[in-house]
Amino acid sequence: MAKKATAENSNSPAEEDVQAAVSNIEACYRDLEKEKSIYMTKAKKIRATMAGDYDSAQDKGISKKLLKKIIKERGYERKIAAITEDLEDDERSELDMLHEKLGAFANTPLGAAAVATQKSLHAVGA
Repeated sequence: MAKKATAENSNSPAEEDVQAAVSNIEACYRDLEKEKSIYMTKAKKIRATMAGDYDSAQDKGISKKLLKKIIKERGYERKIAAITEDLEDDERSELDMLHEKLGAFANTPLGAAAVATQKSLHAVGA
């Protein structure tokens, strides 16, 4: 005969445990919100400094629009470099070989079109 379910042998969590878990997690969310507020306040000050730097550069005859594009490009270049920075030497040489096989312009729209054209010419037998 099966045992009668009691609080001691039940698969259900205790009410106190559920309440404690919810309370602890909600406290963590409150802490996160406080930290986010602190971060946003600091970031606002940094953005204000950056805006002043852009304005100062513009006052010196530097195009603000083009300066922003340069900053963005440099950020992307750092991200691209970071993609391969953790590769082992053998992986890096294999990556270089693959890039070489793609060709110098394969990563550009014009290069991709040239590669596609070359492939279609080879398929036709031209």
